[in-house]
Amino acid sequence: MKVLSQDETPFLYSIVFGEGVVNDATSIVLYNSLQSLDFSSINAITAFKLLGTFLYLFFTSTALGISVGLLSAFTIKTLYFGRHSTDREVALMMLLAYLSYLIAELINLSGILTIFFCGIVMSHYTWHNVTESSRITTKHSFATISFIAETFLFIYVGMDALDIDVWKTSKAR
Repeated sequence: MKVLSQDETPFLYSIVFGEGVVNDATSIVLYNSLQSLDFSSINAITAFKLLGTFLYLFFTSTALGISVGLLSAFTIKTLYFGRHSTDREVALMMLLAYLSYLIAELINLSGILTIFFCGIVMSHYTWHNVTESSRITTKHSFATISFIAETFLFIYVGMDALDIDVWKTSKAR
């Protein structure tokens, strides 16, 4: 059950959701940065390497997301396949958003950060180039996918928390 509703308090919902996603993405980028370094001898050079790796991952993931978002807006606006088709527009929006994630993961960037910025750009530019029926279909499709993913996540976490064998074999250190 959601505490905030996007329909009732859209600004507050956007702030809380954006802050949560950016925190998650930043911690993943920081984790990937830490994982790529050798900490056998910690010194100033290691700290600068960590900062450089973090900034590289953060900004290249952001740039990739923005680029794919702009590509989707350009594609929808100029190449609308002769006529506006709801099926094609929705499929193209979903596939291009997923493409940004796949590219980021393939080149060892942050897929979450990439898809976050791709979504922001798509909501500002691509969204206004599709028909009204495509907007409604996209909104309901993503809401359904989000609900299913959230439900599976809670079921998985709940079942894992109740796994007695895991509790028996793990020892407090």
